[in-house]
Amino acid sequence: MNSKSPKTQGLTQRECFLRTLRYEPVDRRPVYLAGPWEDTLARWRGEGMPDGVNDVHDFLGVRHLGYRMTNITPIAGPHPTFENKVLREEGEEIYSIDNYGRTVKQFKSHTSMPEWIEFPVKEPDDLRRYLDEHFDVSDLDSRFAPDWAEKAKAAEAHGDIIMIDGGCYYWTLRSIAGVDGASYLLYDCPELVDELCERYFTVVMEGLRRAVKIVKVDAIGFGEDFAFKTGPLLSPEMFRRLILPRYAKTMEFANGHGVDLTWHDSDGDCRLLLPDMLSVGVNSTSPCEVAAGMDPVGLRHQFGRDLRIGGGFDKRIVSAGPQAVAKELARLAPVIREGGYIPGIDHSIPADVSWDNYRRYLDQMIKAVEFNSP
Repeated sequence: MNSKSPKTQGLTQRECFLRTLRYEPVDRRPVYLAGPWEDTLARWRGEGMPDGVNDVHDFLGVRHLGYRMTNITPIAGPHPTFENKVLREEGEEIYSIDNYGRTVKQFKSHTSMPEWIEFPVKEPDDLRRYLDEHFDVSDLDSRFAPDWAEKAKAAEAHGDIIMIDGGCYYWTLRSIAGVDGASYLLYDCPELVDELCERYFTVVMEGLRRAVKIVKVDAIGFGEDFAFKTGPLLSPEMFRRLILPRYAKTMEFANGHGVDLTWHDSDGDCRLLLPDMLSVGVNSTSPCEVAAGMDPVGLRHQFGRDLRIGGGFDKRIVSAGPQAVAKELARLAPVIREGGYIPGIDHSIPADVSWDNYRRYLDQMIKAVEFNSP
């Protein structure tokens, strides 16, 4: 017998996503659908996935349980960007320049994180030059695509979740200087790092001001990757000095325009920074890397319902097979049912996950998130 409330039947992806994060009744939870590595796709093709499949989740018929989020952000990072070009090829290795100006080594035959060989910013003088050449904010119009507004309205009409950038401050510093370089710059020239953050913030606020005039913004997005396995990559003091005040001003504006949700992305263990984030209204964390201690059950116990969570299903368990997946879903079930949590693999899908195990994982996850509303 179907006892679902009429108010929760036929919810759109957007409604299901927003209601879940607000702890409102739904008949299913959305799923955080991670993407597979190229190596993973190659393995799956050898294990029965047909050639020509462009979207695994569409092929498996589970896209409706995910969500379509459209980021209508202007160009807040380096502008103009560097020209992407291949420098040389050595056997299986390709060396190139990316859009941040980094020299990158990647492999032809398998997926891995890129290895950044050299960064454009090494000293304070480099940062000064980078700011002058790639972070000019005197012409904000140039940071918006000509059809920016039209695309934003089209995404809203399509029923997408509308998200706009709230800040990628440490991400940007680390992207141009590397983790080691960023650490030295935070100590050697915090005033220049502050200027970088302020210029980024200028673009963020202009994007928000324009967005709220033309669409209903659903969430403010943050992408930092400011933590690793055992804790943050910058000190809480530096975070409070350089980043948190910008978060606070962004969320004050957002809240004033009816936007109460965020989607904050960082790998690693960022628990030490979460109390400060919550204090200014940044109320989410994803993808909750379980190997770094970011367990949804533990996070709910520590931070309560104030913190929204995305991801948090240990990718290592998927490769262990259905029994291990069932055990973990049973452990996560109370948080899934309570709401404020969108479950899914805690990052991309590695190549040790077989095609059969991934399909079984999805079947099990779908059963775990579809239930009768209270």
